[in-house]
Amino acid sequence: MIRFSSLGDVILSSVVLDPLYEKGYDIDFLTFKPFSDVFEKDYRIKNLIAVDKSRLKSISDIYNFTKSLDRYDYVLDLHSNLRSFLIGFFLKLRYNPKILRYKKQSLKRRLKILDSNFNVLKAYLEPLKTLGIENLNYRPKVIITNQEVEKVKTFLPQKFISLGTGARYKSKVYPYYKELSEILLENGFNVVLVGSKEDLEMDKSIYPKEVLDLRGKISLRETIAVISQGLATVSNDSAIAHMSRAVGVKVLMIYGSTHPYFGFAPLKDEGDYIFKNLPCQPCSLHGQNSCKYKTFECLTSISPQEVYDRLKNLI
Repeated sequence: MIRFSSLGDVILSSVVLDPLYEKGYDIDFLTFKPFSDVFEKDYRIKNLIAVDKSRLKSISDIYNFTKSLDRYDYVLDLHSNLRSFLIGFFLKLRYNPKILRYKKQSLKRRLKILDSNFNVLKAYLEPLKTLGIENLNYRPKVIITNQEVEKVKTFLPQKFISLGTGARYKSKVYPYYKELSEILLENGFNVVLVGSKEDLEMDKSIYPKEVLDLRGKISLRETIAVISQGLATVSNDSAIAHMSRAVGVKVLMIYGSTHPYFGFAPLKDEGDYIFKNLPCQPCSLHGQNSCKYKTFECLTSISPQEVYDRLKNLI
């Protein structure tokens, strides 16, 4: 099984682990460091193959790397890029495994051709039909141990909402998390901020002293354990949202420059999302474009009260 990056995509690719494990397959999972940390204690994975991206830069790098891999019956390519294609190709030359590859609809998404029926989870599961696995109702799942949960409980408040304030690009970052946290506190909810050191550095807001800020202060697995203990999660279109889905905690996603029809929105049993559907949306596939109007209206027009009301309905 291959899914190199990014963190959110790697987490969502876990949707195939349960059906394969239940069918009795031995699973080796190839991914980049440090995303491999997500699965370090996963009983469903026989071998977790964590590789530095720098080791797979050239075609010769990739060819030499495949010499270290075992003989497989199947290669499940859930990345579908040149690097994963070449790994499948070189393994095919050596051992002739059957290649199962997910259809990412990359061209359609890059051209912003929207498909309301496309969902990444179902796209990941679709190749498993070749193995007789027809059920497409699985969900992503990350295994967190009781010891990890008990550890984070020692510093967590009761009845809290996790807020994922960060994202890789500004056009995906909701600007009113401070105001939302104030509303949550006024209504009897505690607030925990989760994310990376970069998320903390990007956010210039000054939060109420009652807010617990864990951004950049705990490990990736500890972050997932924290999210698993919350009542719900509010997040941008980023990895925090998918962490919440993977531990069965409802998530409310806030969309800016991207679009839920790109396939990463939570399904109905996983949560909800807010999307203004302005004429200029989506302006970007991954959010790397800056707002051409300089207003970020797709985000600034969403009031903190609206987010709170939607969240209250969700939980």
